Amino acid sequence: MKQLKPVIVFAVLLNLAIVALLLVRNPVDQPAADVDAVVDDLVADNTMEDARYDLRDRAGDLNVILISMDALRWDRTGLSGNPDNLTPNLDAFAEEAVVFRDTTAAAPWTLPSHMTIWTGRWPSVHGITNKLKLLSQDQMVETTLSPGIETYPDLLMRQGFTAAGFTGGAGVQTIYGFGRGFDTYLDDRYFGGLDYSIPAALAWLDDHRAERFFLFLHGYDSHGQFELPAGELSAIGGYAGELDGSKDEQGRLREDGLARIVEPGDDASLAGVLDAADAAYLEAVYDRKVQAADERLGSFLARLKAQGVYDDSVIAIVSDHGDEFMEHGYVDHGATLCQHQLGVVMMVRFPGYTRRMDVDTPVRTIDLFPTIFDAMGLEGPAGVDAVSLLPLLQGTTVDPPPVYAETDYRLFVHQRMVRQGDWKLILDLQDGSRQLYNLADDPDEQRDLSSSEARRTYEMEQTLRAWMAGTRTNPQDYLGLRQKPIKLF
Repeated sequence: MKQLKPVIVFAVLLNLAIVALLLVRNPVDQPAADVDAVVDDLVADNTMEDARYDLRDRAGDLNVILISMDALRWDRTGLSGNPDNLTPNLDAFAEEAVVFRDTTAAAPWTLPSHMTIWTGRWPSVHGITNKLKLLSQDQMVETTLSPGIETYPDLLMRQGFTAAGFTGGAGVQTIYGFGRGFDTYLDDRYFGGLDYSIPAALAWLDDHRAERFFLFLHGYDSHGQFELPAGELSAIGGYAGELDGSKDEQGRLREDGLARIVEPGDDASLAGVLDAADAAYLEAVYDRKVQAADERLGSFLARLKAQGVYDDSVIAIVSDHGDEFMEHGYVDHGATLCQHQLGVVMMVRFPGYTRRMDVDTPVRTIDLFPTIFDAMGLEGPAGVDAVSLLPLLQGTTVDPPPVYAETDYRLFVHQRMVRQGDWKLILDLQDGSRQLYNLADDPDEQRDLSSSEARRTYEMEQTLRAWMAGTRTNPQDYLGLRQKPIKLF
C-alpha cells in the first residue's frame, strides 16, 4: 500500500488539476479539496483498483478466521435474492466483504469438500474421497491425509500462527487430517452445531486473542443430521403428510434412495415415494435450520467485535455443499453433482475494506486459501491445483480458472463435472452417460442438452477427461464398476 500511495497521489492531483481547470471556466462555490483525505477515502472505499485487498504491510498483525456453515445452499441466503429473510446476519456481513456470487464446491459432501479447501488439491489428488477406503476386496480402513501433503493451516502454523479448530466433528474430524498440529481441535460431537462449537471458540479466544491465530469454526446446523427441536418442528404448519422432519428420518430417506443404485447408472430417485408436499415440508425444516444457524453466526460475529479481533482478522465464511429436496428426485447430498448440492456461499472480509464487492465470475472453493494467502503475502503449499483470485478482485483481466467437481460418494456413485461459463457437463464414470445443461436458461438443470448440443458435449467431455488424467483418474477403471457400498453409520 505504501509503495502505491505516490502513484495514487499523482493520479488524484492530475484529476484535481483537470477539475480546477473546469472550475476556472465554470466557477462555482466549492471548498478546496484536501488531497490526503481524498486519497485515503478512495483507498478505503476500494475505488483504486491496484490497491485493493493488499494486506502485506500489516499481515504480521492480522489473524485468519474461517467459518464453515455446513450444508448451506447459496439459494437460501438473502445474497441470492431469496426473499424469506433467513440469513440477515450473513447478509449484513456481506456488506463489508467480497461476495462470490457463483461459487462451486469441489465435492457435494463434507469430507472431500473441506479437505480440498484445506489442501488446495482436488479430491482425487489428496485422496480423501471417502471416510473409508478399500484395503482389499473384503477389508476397509479409515482414510487419513498423507503426511507428505502440506495444508494451508500447516503453512500458517509454520509462519507463526497459533491454530485452533472448533467443529461439529463427523466429516471434519482430526482423524482425517484436519487437526494435525493445532493447539486445540474440538471434534468430539458427531454432527454438532454452532451452539456447541461457538462457546468453546470464544473461551479459547479469551485466552489467546493477544496471539496471532488461525481459527476454524464449523457447525452442522443446516445439515440433515442436525436435529431441529421438537417445538420448531411443530411450528411448521400446512403439512398433513407422514414425515416427521427428524434426523433419523432424513437418514432413512437418504439410504432408501441410495439402495436403489443396483446397477451402474442407476440413480437414487425417490420419485413415487415422496410427493411435492413432502419435499416442501423437508425444505421448510431445512429453512428453519438455516435461520437458526444465521442467528448463531450473528452472535459469534458480535462477540468477535466485542473482543476486539474483528477488525484485526481476515474473516472468510464458506459452505462446503448444499442439499437436495427432490429437485432431482433425491434427498440429502453426495450422490449427484447438481447445482443445489454444489452451489455454495463464499465471502471474505478483508480488514480495512468496508465496502461490499460482488464477483459474478464462476469461482471455486478450492481457491479460498490461496486468495487469502496472496493478499497477505504469505507463502502457500507448493504444487497445488488451486489459484489465487486476488487478480480478479484487483481488476486485472484474467481468464477465470476452469470449474470442476467430483464425487465417489461412499462407492455408490462415481461422477465428474466441468463448467465453462454457463455450460455444465456431468459424466457418469460407471456407465459413460453424459448430461449437459445451460445454467443461464435452466438453473435447476431439468433439460439435458447433450443430444442437441453434441459437439459442445464432446468438446467439454474431452476437457473433463484431460483434467481427470491430471488427477490420475482413469475412467476405464470405473466403467461397469460395482462395489460394495460404504455404510455411513
